Amino acid sequence: MLTLILVGIAYLVIGSVAGILAGLLGIGGGIVTVPCLLLVFNLLGYPQTYLMHMAIGTSLAAMVFNTISSTCAHHKRHGVLWNIVRKMLPGLVIGSVLGAVSAEYLSGIILEIFFGCFLIGIGILFLRKHQPHLEEHKLPSPPVFTLISAGIGWLSNLLGIGGGVITVPVLTSFKVQSKKAIGTSAATSLCISSIGALSYLWIGLGKLPFHETVGYINLPAFALIGIATFIAAPIGAKWTHQLSEHVLKRFLGVMLVLVGAAMVFT
Repeated sequence: MLTLILVGIAYLVIGSVAGILAGLLGIGGGIVTVPCLLLVFNLLGYPQTYLMHMAIGTSLAAMVFNTISSTCAHHKRHGVLWNIVRKMLPGLVIGSVLGAVSAEYLSGIILEIFFGCFLIGIGILFLRKHQPHLEEHKLPSPPVFTLISAGIGWLSNLLGIGGGVITVPVLTSFKVQSKKAIGTSAATSLCISSIGALSYLWIGLGKLPFHETVGYINLPAFALIGIATFIAAPIGAKWTHQLSEHVLKRFLGVMLVLVGAAMVFT
């Protein structure tokens, strides 16, 4: 009983941190939930073969709550560029399905190493100085933008990260203002996480003989992390419009590099 209580508390803490970061930086929360779930599931004794797939599927499912809350909060502050969301939607849908299917053909160890390398790269990106864009944004041609969106969806659902950590730098590279990019990213992450959760649920059906899982989704983790992120995401969204992102991004960058290195080399 004590173990179940501690695990439940761990899920709530993971969800709260992921929710605040999602609202604050538009990163979806998967870069927090996947490594943490991997650790918790390992401690609970789940089969090594399916650990990473479970962590990814559960993370995406929980992020549905997270991204709904974050998107609504940013929309109320006029921080979502819905015209960009509509342009990205076809590519996101196609890429998201392909990402989940691709993960099924990779071993958990390969996914873990890939995820660790990705965290290191994103951490380094967060440590770089960001120059704000004051001019009007300019997007690439529709076919190119659809291809980019498909790539975002594919990589996001391959790794269970929701997409925000990729979408924000992509949009800012096209001169979208940082806060608008964060809000828009939250909306695109809702699409990615919803499709990803359904895909991992379907693909994983019958693979795990545990009553607390459906497909690759662990139900207790999904519920508790989802509730926590739904409550915490508006706090982060509010802070986006009040706080400087510089110190937090540097701190998060260092942590991502360390966690990524641990996943790759241990």
